[in-house]
Amino acid sequence: MSKSGPGQTPKSGARERLRSRYDQLWSGAIGRIRAGKIEVDPVLQTLVPDQRRCLTVIARPSPTVRQRVATFLRELRRLEPGQYYYIASEFHVTLLSLFTATVNFEPFFAQRERYFSAVDAALKKLEPIRIDFEGVTASPGTVMIQGFFETDRLNKLRDTLRGELRLRDLEEGVDQRYRLQTAHMTVVRFRAPLRRVSVFPGRSNRPGTGRSA
Repeated sequence: MSKSGPGQTPKSGARERLRSRYDQLWSGAIGRIRAGKIEVDPVLQTLVPDQRRCLTVIARPSPTVRQRVATFLRELRRLEPGQYYYIASEFHVTLLSLFTATVNFEPFFAQRERYFSAVDAALKKLEPIRIDFEGVTASPGTVMIQGFFETDRLNKLRDTLRGELRLRDLEEGVDQRYRLQTAHMTVVRFRAPLRRVSVFPGRSNRPGTGRSA
């Protein structure tokens, strides 16, 4: 797969910031992947059901995008069958993790109605958001489809969600590992050493460009 796709959408400040961020991710990961120094997910590595749970607000891609990405992943699977590949029904963009995935999820689930109320309140203020999916990036532990948006509406939605959680004293559980600023879809997670590091994930294939409203 290639680092980037055809790139037919007009440039914008938001798009260029996202492209720069995805380029940084790729540059920081591809050398480690080529050297076989990947980050293996310890839970997926055991090949037993994942007992971790979380609550996450997500956006799902259009059927066209799902089809193209699924076709792309079938080719990757032929190269590296031992990795974890998302199925089409799992493809998503994370808008906000309401609490980090954990095996001790019961205290959070006990407040799920309050979480739902916060999300409903935030979505009532939502304006339409379009995400263009174009090209591929990576981290030492994952392969991701790049998502681009032209305005700050997605980040404003995330801030609104955090505000509604804060009003309900639920902000403490919000995923603090990183502050989401992109719209990528994780589609592969590494769970075993790579067998063909010279060609994965650097082939000249790509999932194509598609959109999700």
